[in-house]
Amino acid sequence: MRSQSITITRAGRDQGGVFILTEMPAIPASEWFVRTLQVLVRSGADVPPDIFRHGAIGFVTIGVGALLTGIGKAPWAEIKPLLDELLSCVTAYTPPGGTQPITNLTTIKTQIAEPATVFQLYEEVVSLHLGFSIRAKLSSYRSLVDDLMKTTSGPNMRTSTDASAPSSADDLPLFENSKRYMG
Repeated sequence: MRSQSITITRAGRDQGGVFILTEMPAIPASEWFVRTLQVLVRSGADVPPDIFRHGAIGFVTIGVGALLTGIGKAPWAEIKPLLDELLSCVTAYTPPGGTQPITNLTTIKTQIAEPATVFQLYEEVVSLHLGFSIRAKLSSYRSLVDDLMKTTSGPNMRTSTDASAPSSADDLPLFENSKRYMG
């Protein structure tokens, strides 16, 4: 199983902390994605009917907006076990300034100081299981849409000539700036 090290770079009390994430075995991971999709369907999210045959990649296909809307409508009793399973993939944590990693998940949970860190861990664990960065995938989709918009703007379409400033929101965890992707 793959593992990766995540260092928190965002300013805050967890900055400099290092987490080791280890993916779940294939069967529990597949079951996690299926259960998550089932929760989304029951909550009324816009999930294509054939999504289950696409496996974990189908999870990205539904889009962040549908994902977050569905999770927002789902009962907490259904969401909490799924989130707990994601955090169970955190196998070690060295706090900022620490020298020895903590390997007990209960203790790790008590050492995390910022909620944004927890959301980043959720995102990183899902990305680890998918084999690619959700953030990078969304960025490439945004670039594709931007390119398509440029080529489809006709002579009667009003466009701005002002250069847009880079967004600092791109440095935030995906779930933290989800409003940007919901439309």
